[in-house]
Amino acid sequence: MITVTRLFFQRITADWNYQYQVWRTGVDWIVALYIVIPFSAGFIYYYLSWWRAVPGWLDYIPLNALSAIIVIFAWSGTIRIFVEGADQLFLLQRKVWISRIIKYSLVYAVVYNLVVTLVLLTILVPLLLLHYGFSLLGVVWLTVLVFLLKNCLGLGKQLVELRFKGWAKRIVKLIIFLVTGVYVSQSVALLLSFNGLFYLSILILLIILSKLLYKRAKLKGIFFEDVAREETAKLRLAKYMLQNAGTYVKRPRFSRKRPLLFRSSNLLFKKRNPVNALVEMCLKYELRNEKDVEFYLKMVGVSILAILVFPPDYGWLLWIVFSIMISNVVWLFWQEVIKDPFISLFPWLPESKIAAMSKAIFLMALPGQLILGVVVAAKTQSWFGALVMVPFIVLIGYYIAKKISLKS
Repeated sequence: MITVTRLFFQRITADWNYQYQVWRTGVDWIVALYIVIPFSAGFIYYYLSWWRAVPGWLDYIPLNALSAIIVIFAWSGTIRIFVEGADQLFLLQRKVWISRIIKYSLVYAVVYNLVVTLVLLTILVPLLLLHYGFSLLGVVWLTVLVFLLKNCLGLGKQLVELRFKGWAKRIVKLIIFLVTGVYVSQSVALLLSFNGLFYLSILILLIILSKLLYKRAKLKGIFFEDVAREETAKLRLAKYMLQNAGTYVKRPRFSRKRPLLFRSSNLLFKKRNPVNALVEMCLKYELRNEKDVEFYLKMVGVSILAILVFPPDYGWLLWIVFSIMISNVVWLFWQEVIKDPFISLFPWLPESKIAAMSKAIFLMALPGQLILGVVVAAKTQSWFGALVMVPFIVLIGYYIAKKISLKS
């Protein structure tokens, strides 16, 4: 006889088996032999070398960079609730079953976050002990901090997504992200100084986690939102592999009746030619897609955080690194656009596609590059230098876009 506990573990087993099958589809024995195994062996070798001697490159990475890693790690991922669309035919009528599946899912998420947190801290522990001056007890407390924070953020983001929609949701999440960055930076400093306020912050975080778990377990009327989120989480790895294999993955329809930007579909370029037409379609396609805009803003936000935590001397070097990253991410956006079935209907000439790619990447990456330039100027307090750098930012951005398009 099937029970709710057996049903939940069947779904967990089926999900792990599905992810393994997807992974095995993309990683055959040739890839494993020539890429996965050598990479794993090299990582183990370097990891063991960290215990013997501290890497010299750590001298250029401040402690605040560790805080940035913790924030990004804690922010990543989601809390999965293992419900399916077909449950509305049977389980949705049995409130006790649905309630227990939600509770089991929350327990599973907490255990999963504990495991991945232990993996991360195990990788970082030689650097923490030998370079950053943490004690073994300090590493344990840091693990507790990261574990609690990851669970709180996972639940908090989910509750925000259920409470807010559109740009209000993005603004609230951005505020939470920035506050989390400040909190982690201060908590790490308190931990190193053995300040009693650190233990108080851990206690507060534990209380917040218990409140969030209780509220999420008792939340009603969000069955279909949980189903949609679970389907997205389950298919994330498969979607990533399909996109990297060059397969077009259909995007979900927009829930907004009218797009936020370019509502009237006015022409962006007065001169009409195939290059401008393709660039215009790319810009409208991406700027009307909230997911890509959100990802773009997140990437710029993370870049700003990294620039702020590193010493001012590294400002413009980091700007170049992050500018290249932004351009490469925009190139991925371009690849999605050019593979769209509608756009593929038109017989674009190769030279037109290359010129349009370069122009589109330059225009989409430029706002983020300019924002990062302003942050670097504010950090270094050299506004005159920033004004001089503006034309260079534009030229470097154009050069990066040109190189990426020619390489592609």
